[in-house]
Amino acid sequence: MSHRRVLCFVSLLLVLSGMSLAGQRREDAWIPLFDGESLNGWTVHSGFASYRVEDSAIVGTTVKGSPNSFLCTDREYGDFVLEFEVLLDPRLNSGVQIRSHIAEAEKVFVFTGRDGAARKRVIPPDRVYGYQVEIATEKSGSSGSIYDEARRAFMLAETKSNPAASKAFKDGQWNKFRIECEADRVRTWINDVPCVDLRDGMSCRGVIGLQVHGIGKQAGPYEVRWRNIRIQAADEGIEPPTISSRAHALQCTPGWTGARMEDGRPYVPDDILKRMRNVSVTQAWSIVKGAGYPNCYETAVGWMIMYPHEAIVGRVLTAQYMPSHPDYNRLIMRQGKAEGRIGSSNSWPIDMLKKGDVYVADCFGKVPDGTLIGDNLGNAIYANSGNGVIFDAGVRDLEGLEEIKGFNAWCRGADPSFLREVMLTAINVPIRVGKALACPGDVVLAKREGIVFIPAHLAEKVVVESEAIMLKDMFGHQRLREGEYTPGQIDGRWSPEIQSDFRSWLKQNIDKLPVPRDAIEQMLNSKTRNW
Repeated sequence: MSHRRVLCFVSLLLVLSGMSLAGQRREDAWIPLFDGESLNGWTVHSGFASYRVEDSAIVGTTVKGSPNSFLCTDREYGDFVLEFEVLLDPRLNSGVQIRSHIAEAEKVFVFTGRDGAARKRVIPPDRVYGYQVEIATEKSGSSGSIYDEARRAFMLAETKSNPAASKAFKDGQWNKFRIECEADRVRTWINDVPCVDLRDGMSCRGVIGLQVHGIGKQAGPYEVRWRNIRIQAADEGIEPPTISSRAHALQCTPGWTGARMEDGRPYVPDDILKRMRNVSVTQAWSIVKGAGYPNCYETAVGWMIMYPHEAIVGRVLTAQYMPSHPDYNRLIMRQGKAEGRIGSSNSWPIDMLKKGDVYVADCFGKVPDGTLIGDNLGNAIYANSGNGVIFDAGVRDLEGLEEIKGFNAWCRGADPSFLREVMLTAINVPIRVGKALACPGDVVLAKREGIVFIPAHLAEKVVVESEAIMLKDMFGHQRLREGEYTPGQIDGRWSPEIQSDFRSWLKQNIDKLPVPRDAIEQMLNSKTRNW
């Protein structure tokens, strides 16, 4: 190997090593929760004790008659490592809230007490509740224990059974606390001495709060001081974005009362999907619009359709893409990893597809650098759904996609570029496809004249009424060719004689018509007739 190549190789290793170390430093970086000068980012709740900044420390001071007061972070944190130093007046009790919450209104807690009996507690609005790491006197020996403030109101993990832990806190000096929260586990240390290790899953995210304990009518005032408050938090105290939730699908489909899929989308029966293939876009759109949904149709103008004469029908799974934003995309990718999602984000919706689904995506019409799939992902889509896609975006590897038997695609164009400067923002939320609105759980009907997104609760109505129209048209066309009736008779309101002839025609051809026999029998039933 030449010296030039060796130098290039070494340089590459150094760059990659630097990137790795930079990523590690970012992940493990300590972030100050207190700037040493102001209380920016903190708000007082529950009581009216005073908080001020003095000598680069937060000083909490008791006020007669005030209940427990809490200076809380404006941000909520999930998994984190928190460190701080505290100096406590030995006549006062204090604590630090973690993964705690602030009641927006009066709140009732029903829980099982330590004796196994049912218990109930009621707290007022603005009351802080949740896990509290105890800060108490050296004599009490309870510092580092975990108490459930205002909720269950008893100790969840205590230091008293651990001699070293119970003696770790020292009066009259600054004491260093360390708190680690991961999933349902909470651990505490004081002055590097391990204190408690708790498993409890009642809260996995919430605010951090500095407590000034109420003193009633005692003399006071007493002070507690905190300094060097810092945190390591992968989520940076920002609630993770919701990529996909069952709630979104439920919110979009309140009219559906039938079975639902695991992700919350309506499960429109396969029989309805099969019959929907015989429905024309004109018939479907007329019924959907008449039912009060005027924004569910998209024209075929401006679309590239792989196989224009083949319909795409199925249950809609939506995905929303937007121009990439590094900060938000980082949160999306982090949350996807936490949820166990694999690979690039444009593969996540594909992993969720079930048989009969149609993957519908809004990628703001981007074609160059907006190719959501190539033939590899196309094969995965067809394997999972047995269906095609509708993308307000581009595709690549068009020849490879065309080789997937049974796969069809509506897209804005094909381009050999890769997907760039695009991020996934949500799955199974309402999206815009051209001028139409597509909701998760809709039934999509796409034919060469356009696309109709049919709300799930209207799918059967669309099929049944369209089938009736289709059979009437077949009968009318045949009779016109035979010269039995005039156009005016067929286009106008049918006479009793024509209606009787139509019923006879249905009975004679019941096994030959492109409508299920039981559906025709329903049409012949005078009590359920829809024509």
